[in-house]
Amino acid sequence: MDELRGFDYFRMQTSQDLAYSLNASLQELVLQTSHHHDAIKHGAIALGSLGETIRINSSSPSCNTLPPGFIQHEFARSQYYKAITILQREISRDESEAVEIALISCFLFVVFEFLQGNDQSATTHLRSGLAILRKQYFPQAGPGSVTKEYLKLNPMQFEIARIFHILDTQATMWLDLRSFQAKPYIPIDGGPASRHIAPTSFDSLDDACNDLINLITRVYNFRRRASKHDYAPSADDVPAAIYAERDALLDELDVHRRRLSSFLGRQIDAQNLEDPHRITILRINRKVTTMMLATYLEPHEERFYAQCMSHFWQIISLASFILRETPEMPRRVVQIVHANNQAEDTPYGSKLFSFFAGLIQPLYFTAIKCREKVTAQKAVELLELEPWREGAWDSAAMAKIARSKMEELDEKGWYIVYNDNTSVTDTGKEYESSAELSIEWPLATDPFINYPI
Repeated sequence: MDELRGFDYFRMQTSQDLAYSLNASLQELVLQTSHHHDAIKHGAIALGSLGETIRINSSSPSCNTLPPGFIQHEFARSQYYKAITILQREISRDESEAVEIALISCFLFVVFEFLQGNDQSATTHLRSGLAILRKQYFPQAGPGSVTKEYLKLNPMQFEIARIFHILDTQATMWLDLRSFQAKPYIPIDGGPASRHIAPTSFDSLDDACNDLINLITRVYNFRRRASKHDYAPSADDVPAAIYAERDALLDELDVHRRRLSSFLGRQIDAQNLEDPHRITILRINRKVTTMMLATYLEPHEERFYAQCMSHFWQIISLASFILRETPEMPRRVVQIVHANNQAEDTPYGSKLFSFFAGLIQPLYFTAIKCREKVTAQKAVELLELEPWREGAWDSAAMAKIARSKMEELDEKGWYIVYNDNTSVTDTGKEYESSAELSIEWPLATDPFINYPI
């Protein structure tokens, strides 16, 4: 009965959420293949049971010793381990479909581990899947970006490759991996020619939200296409067109800022109590996206972020405005606002596998990029308030990952000291190349001077 319940939840709810977030049809990819391959079936049951666990924990106050969904979670993990065991047996027995079985199972395993905040396990599964993808689908891939080998893929293989590229993009952008785990072997939506035509003005907050979501998606796609330049020896080795596209996206983000300000100037009062929170989350995400994009391809990331303290302080201040206003239940406030910003009004906030940012990603970004340790710790402390969830992102899980990464950064000398005389002292170690750093505050050369936020 538990297996049937888990599979039904996956079929009716989890697979629908995944399909929506990945813009993919999982009917043939997972549901049909699960009837013939037990590894995929038990992987789907595990993910369905975990999805139900998350729904229960998101809607039920945790007032007992064990969280409300504890039993479902334990069952989900047992199904996950069962799927891994069966997979090893199936791929050795059925060589004709071994690649697809392994990749689909790997996809389910990545999502399962990520939703629990197990970033290292999720990344391990992702790398394994991408290695199989590269070896089996793109054996002749050269140094360029997109190869013509994708033309030989059947529809299911192409869909698998596309899904893994989406997962790779999200992992790289938000788990702070050094670079993408694989080249973009297939065409990526949103090329330079597909410039977004934004409305000349915003008539509603929905217009502003939709425009920013489009811009964030295009920033992700740009990073993916340009990934082969991540390790360019110098700026001269990066084509001028890449810098031009980056700067054009920065300009569009600034246009969004001005149009939102103009819209707000025409509004006398907020239409409802959620509007101020929606606006705040919009501003935070535009700020983080701008910072992330402006640092891309710059040779000294550590110098750049040393000059961004005012922006990190603003993120903490704005996030605190939302989270501390209702300390007894901050998760409901953010979940509802995050859902409304995506026009996804559901009883439990945004869809389970939504990857669009609310507050969790910006706070995580602040924790691992801010070079002032006290401010970085404040970001983690906000994540550790009563846990809440925004689609695929869990605040407690990301706080745990952030603390681990902060320890690594501390050992490498990432943090600097802002002295009483407003200058900056570098702590050395791995970043001792910038030990001569002496920046007056406020900065004379703000990295965002051309791109106000």
